[in-house]
Amino acid sequence: MKKHWIMLTISFICIVIFPLGWVAHTLISDRTNPTVQDGFIDLSQWDFDQKGSATLDGDWDFYPNQLLTPVDLEADRSGRKELSPHSQVKVPSQWNKTLGQAHGFGTYHVRIKINPNVIKNDYGIRSQNIRMAHRIFLDGKEIGGKGLPGINSDIDIQLNLPFTGFTSIDGERADILIQVSNYSYSSGGIVASILFGDERSIQNSQQWSWLTDLMALFGFLFPAAFFLLLFRLRQNERELRYLGLFSLAGAMYALTHGEKLLGTFLPFLPNNEILRIQFLSAALAYYFLLRYIDVIVPGAVHQWFVRLGVILVILQCVIGLALPPAVFSRLTPYMLLISLIVILYSLRAMVFWLKRRADDSHFALLSMMSLMMVVVLHTVGAFTTWDTSFLALYELLLFIFIQMILTAIRFAESFREVEALSERLLVIDSLKDEFMANTSHELRTPLHGIINIAQSMLEGAAGEVTKKQAKNLSMITSTGKRLSLLINDILDFAKLKNSEIELKREAVDLESIARTVVEVSDFTFGDKPIVLLQQWPQAMPLVEADEDRLRQILYNLLGNAYKYTHQGEIRLFATVEGEQVTVSVADTGVGIAEDKLEDIFQSYEQGNGTSENVMGGTGLGLSITRKLVELGGGTIWVESVPGEGSVFHFTLPVAQTHLLRASYKPSAAQYVAATQSAEKTNGLVDELDENDHVFEADHTILVVDDDPVNRQVLINLLSTQRYRVIAADSGAAALKLREKHPGIDLVVTDWMMPGMSGIELSRRLRERSSLSELPILMLTARGLPEDIKLGFQAGANDFLSKPVDAGELRARVRTLIEMKVSVQGAIRTEMAFLQAQIKPHFLYNALNVIIATCAVDPDKATDLLIELSQYLRGSFDFQNRDQLVPLHKEMELVESYVHLEKARFEERLVVLYDVEPGIHLYIPPLSIQPLVENAIRHGVMERAAGGTVSLKIARIGKRILVQVEDDGVGISPERLAQVQSGRTEGPGGVGLKNINRRLTSLYGTGLEIQSHLGKGSIIRFYIPLE
Repeated sequence: MKKHWIMLTISFICIVIFPLGWVAHTLISDRTNPTVQDGFIDLSQWDFDQKGSATLDGDWDFYPNQLLTPVDLEADRSGRKELSPHSQVKVPSQWNKTLGQAHGFGTYHVRIKINPNVIKNDYGIRSQNIRMAHRIFLDGKEIGGKGLPGINSDIDIQLNLPFTGFTSIDGERADILIQVSNYSYSSGGIVASILFGDERSIQNSQQWSWLTDLMALFGFLFPAAFFLLLFRLRQNERELRYLGLFSLAGAMYALTHGEKLLGTFLPFLPNNEILRIQFLSAALAYYFLLRYIDVIVPGAVHQWFVRLGVILVILQCVIGLALPPAVFSRLTPYMLLISLIVILYSLRAMVFWLKRRADDSHFALLSMMSLMMVVVLHTVGAFTTWDTSFLALYELLLFIFIQMILTAIRFAESFREVEALSERLLVIDSLKDEFMANTSHELRTPLHGIINIAQSMLEGAAGEVTKKQAKNLSMITSTGKRLSLLINDILDFAKLKNSEIELKREAVDLESIARTVVEVSDFTFGDKPIVLLQQWPQAMPLVEADEDRLRQILYNLLGNAYKYTHQGEIRLFATVEGEQVTVSVADTGVGIAEDKLEDIFQSYEQGNGTSENVMGGTGLGLSITRKLVELGGGTIWVESVPGEGSVFHFTLPVAQTHLLRASYKPSAAQYVAATQSAEKTNGLVDELDENDHVFEADHTILVVDDDPVNRQVLINLLSTQRYRVIAADSGAAALKLREKHPGIDLVVTDWMMPGMSGIELSRRLRERSSLSELPILMLTARGLPEDIKLGFQAGANDFLSKPVDAGELRARVRTLIEMKVSVQGAIRTEMAFLQAQIKPHFLYNALNVIIATCAVDPDKATDLLIELSQYLRGSFDFQNRDQLVPLHKEMELVESYVHLEKARFEERLVVLYDVEPGIHLYIPPLSIQPLVENAIRHGVMERAAGGTVSLKIARIGKRILVQVEDDGVGISPERLAQVQSGRTEGPGGVGLKNINRRLTSLYGTGLEIQSHLGKGSIIRFYIPLE
């Protein structure tokens, strides 16, 4: 409270006491200063060093309608010339009454007496306001002036600016002559004091006047710039605009009064224009003051008064711009009256402000005092000869300074409020992020349940669905998947915002990662007519990045391109530029408006080049992408043309180790260290667990990984489990090893590999082997549902996340191998069942034939019994665990079967053998005989006339051809498609399906079937000699 009163006291002294003290000082000085009387002033006792320059106020001699020179005065004194009558006039004052009009010309004269004993080099005269042109003569010498006085306006040059001139004085007396003319203003004459003194005192006076005017000028300009610039930033704060414009008008007023600095700074500016600026600045200043008060004190100013002010200021501006100074200068008293009314009305508003007892009401009090002093000073200046314009400017400057402090305090309070709100918002924001993250986690499980249930119903788990139901279920599934992506984005956004994401930066193969992402994206995008293209440089270096986050960046950019592209193409390409790789995703979509190019990377912002967002989404994807790119040390930007498409670019640093990786061979110590690290991570040792199942068979595992350390770790972990492990460093090498070692029981492959990825390798292996015949375990560092789905579609049996857990790896390997063993056992059991199915059939047919033959041809019946016994002997020699039998054994079965069938069908059946001699090999049991039986029963015997069956076994290169051909009824295209796809269970279907599966498992290729309806069929297969 004490500080408050101290500040009010200091402010009162500055606002009231100081100006009143100045007025009192001027009054006292005027009484002590000598005055001009009857055209003479005695300055012989005036101490210019102590008191400064003297004002030559008083009664001057005035010669109307004469422009006298010192020569004229000398001639008058010597009697050679008699001057016109003269009169006495007050200086400073207007000559309107003396001349009877404002326009005209005349000469002012005064005689001065100085102290001759005081040695001064030069004396000077300083004029401040002489309307509107003047010449000054001192001691018979012209010292200068402003403008050029003339006897008429044609030869007169009007210029009303302060003037200072110096010359020497001989003796103790000197005459001062001042020629004056006015043809452009409503009043003329010397209207401000004339200063006389030695050179030093006059220069001090001039410098002081310049200093005060410059202080006033910059005192207005700085607040004007401050308030107007602040208003540009906060355009809703109207008081800043009006206070800034008020200050600017005050600066223009200061430039055109006192020293009239505008004329000094711009000497080419006509005098009339200076007068216009002088007139307009005063009008605008008080108008902007009124508008400012109206804004800061709401309700205190009547709107009718504001509208009246608008009308008056427009009228004043029109008058000031359209009429000459001689006309609008006559309105100066009315301008003063309007100014006083505005100030008084502003004081009324300040009282209203003070009554509200607001926290800043003391500023209202100070503002009232400054405006009251302006009224007082204007009044004093109007009724006296004192020039109070400087003090009025001073009070207005104080008023602006008070408003600056008030504005600063209000902004400081607003800033504190904003800070408090910001802190509160940050807390709320963190709570919101935590809530969103927790909610997202909780939503995941039920959301996946909804998706899976809808998907299962769509696939017929609860029975057949109608088209409308299928459409609705598809909508539920797609909506759920989009929501799942949104949840993942929210979680990533929260992690990025809290700096919880740490990148695992390593040397990765960009092309391999991108190809996998494109495969997943191409599968996920749907049925739009869009082509995904890739373009990669020939020598693509490895890049330094987090593999998972790089995939996420590519997913987001490709997904964004797909979202805004309805048809056309999306291109993914890269360029190598020094130590950086620039990756680009280009689309032919709708494009992005230029003013949105930067906004789209902000959170929850979208830009699609259209008037409204119709694409959906939350706007998080690109924001997350930008943060991930920048977190990895890169930059991201976009180029776009609305209607033509967009190109997103981002940079990745080239890996520093990419030149060494291809030739890197780790040492044995590194192998051991890597293996031990993997074991210690899981607390395991290399000893076999008592529950571990030790297979009696020699199971072979193929490990595929391009990283030598990872490859060796897998070899070490699996070798301890008594598996035979072979390794490949690429997908191509793995395919060659598969050809060389057909007995491989399991493939363990990494997903991301240069060249051929694990996905492509799985597809290639599945062309020859089914899921049960050759299980594939895929190792991946990322487990997104889209990735897993793509992997399963490519033919993987199982997935294992990297880094590999040793115990989990062994468990999954053991499970997959046991699965294969179980499936092989089931196949053997099915083959045994087939044998059991075939034997009663043969026995039934053979016995019927033998019984029928006994009565007719006993010898033939005996031969048939011998063939039957050989057939049964061969069948009972099969063991379920045998996979291969000699070719001659299979041929014996075929011949015995054919002998029995020929006895049954006689001439209707013709069987031809074309077996190349010298072929000795093992083949799967029951692989030829069922084909011959199928050709007889379902081919030629379906025709009444019968037909011919041909069996051909020949050597073709490094393979043996086995072919069964008939000229029977053939197979329809629909039936043939079912047989080849293995979907049929009809006649002959079980046998053919079983044979095809066993051949594919053993040799990689199955049965080849050709058939033409009504012309016959050809069934063949190949057996490699190795």
